[in-house]
Parts: sequence; C-alpha cells; structure tokens
Amino acid sequence: MEFATTGSVRLGYVRALLDYLDNHCSTSSADLTTELTLHLQDHSLNERIPVPLWSELMAKAIACSGDQCLPLKLAKEINPKHWGVFSYAAMTCKNLAEVASMLVRYETVIDEANDTHMVLLQDRVGLQWIPRMENLHPALMQVSVASWVVFARRHTGRRDLVADVDFTFDPPPDTAPFHELFGGNVQFGQNTTQLLFPKEYLQIPITYHDPESHRILISQVIQQTQSLKQPGELQNSIKKSIMEQLSGGRCTLENVAEALQISTRTLQYQLEQSGTSFRGLLDSTRAELARHYLLEPDMSLVDVAFLLGFSEQSPFTKAFKRWTGETPGEYRKRNLP
Repeated sequence: MEFATTGSVRLGYVRALLDYLDNHCSTSSADLTTELTLHLQDHSLNERIPVPLWSELMAKAIACSGDQCLPLKLAKEINPKHWGVFSYAAMTCKNLAEVASMLVRYETVIDEANDTHMVLLQDRVGLQWIPRMENLHPALMQVSVASWVVFARRHTGRRDLVADVDFTFDPPPDTAPFHELFGGNVQFGQNTTQLLFPKEYLQIPITYHDPESHRILISQVIQQTQSLKQPGELQNSIKKSIMEQLSGGRCTLENVAEALQISTRTLQYQLEQSGTSFRGLLDSTRAELARHYLLEPDMSLVDVAFLLGFSEQSPFTKAFKRWTGETPGEYRKRNLP
C-alpha cells in the first residue's frame, strides 16, 4: 500500500480541540491551549495545517489530559463552525444516503488523513476509512468515525441509531466508552477501520433537509475540494479566485489579477511562464466543477450553468460538449444510477 507524504486538516478541528480543552481540561492543558491559540491566531477556520501536526496535537491533548477517551468526547462536541460549509451542506441533505455520499466524495475538505469508501455487505452498509499517511495517532481515526455517528443521530433525531465498529489499533485499557458511544459490537486489531450499520439507515431523512440551500452549499464544498487538488501555488491561487468569481457571472483576467493584487500584465506573464493561459485555466476549472455539479441529482442544468458563470443553459451545453465531447445531459445519464 502506498501512503501519501502530504496532506492537511482544516483549522476548524484545532478550534474544536481548543474549545474542548477550555471547557473540560483548562488547568492541566494550559501550555497546549496556548499553543493551539497561536495556531489559530489571525487565521480563518477554513485555513489548514499539516496532518502530522494535527496528529501531534491530538497526542499532546491526550497526554496532558490523561484521558484516553478524549477523541470520543471531542467528537461529541464538534459543531458546524468546526466543519464549516461541509457541515451545513450535510445538514441540508435529503437522507443519510446523501450524507454518506458526501463523506466519500468530499471528506478531504475537513481532513486529508483518510480516504473514505462505502461498501454494501448484504443487508448492511460499511463505511471504511483507509489511512492516507503512515504513523498517525489512532485518535484521528476515532474522531473521524465517532463524529459521523454523532452527526447521524443529531441530525436525524434518532438517538436510537447503533453501529458496529472495527478499529485497526489495539484495544485501550477501557473499552466501555466505545461500546457506549457506538451502541453495537466494537472490535480492535482488525484489518480495516469501518462503521457497519443496517442498510435501511440510508433512507432515514435529515431533519433540516432543504434542496435549495443544499444546491448552493454543495457547490461551495465542491469548489473547496477542487482547490485542494490543484498543483502549483500560482495555479492554485488563480483557480481559487476563478471559483469565487464564477457564480457572480463576471470572471475576467482583470478581476482575477485584482483579487490577487497583481497587474494584469504580470499575471499574463506568469501564466505564460507556467505553460498555460487564463482561458485554459478558466475552461479547465469550469469543466472540473461542471463534472462534480452534474453528479448532484438535485441540481438542474440551469443551476449548473449559472454556478459556472453562464447566463443561459445553451452556451454552457455547447462549452461542455467542447470540453468533454458529450452534452451535460449525456454525461449525467452515464454517471448517475
């Protein structure tokens, strides 16, 4: 198995840990809370820190609190401000099936410590977390798995939901908190970390389902996901600016240069030096976003066209066919079940 050498975590997680320590361990964790505050100082919660640093901070939190179950307790207190737009998009999903689909496709917006997969196992569903990096603290996996169980109960109003869980790490001295949180069978030392639950859970509705809000929020999640994937600092900055301006319908070279606080001529020169052009980046960004938007069944083609900066559906359809060789409708039909 090949492991990634880089990856990042949303600063919202650091905020969640600081909030937890302030509320429960203020005396024993004074030095760590000072360190966490420095990481957060003058930064947006959308900014990120390296995954290994997050792993180190969690290890320090467990050590200074003396609480091996801190990751499970932290998961119970994670709220929308910690996950940002991802959380709000998940809260407006139709049902747990849509939430699970979001988790699989976009969890990197929260952290890049794991890859998440969903598997069907006869009458049950398995959500599997596969580590992307070596030698990370087991706490990271515990927070990821536990926080989704907490989310499912909180946003369906179903406190009776239970799940079986497999963890790859060795059993801790006290396993009772694990059984208490998950409610089902908990096993340690397994080959794969996974959450197992009845298939019918997927159809349980989300309390605050709002199709219109979800379309807007999921478009923002997709933009954040794509911005994590772009190679090169310059292209990443330009594509991020393009994404921010597209839905406003006015994305130009001049506007992007102004957003980046450089002259239009300088931006053109830098693009030429990197072997690309503004038009090429605009088209590739639109094409990437279009493919993701079209996989959201609640988004109409008109919605997608608008989010990509087109005033009507017709020019979007022509552009998409130029980019991919097929119409948006054909692409959607081929890729959605």
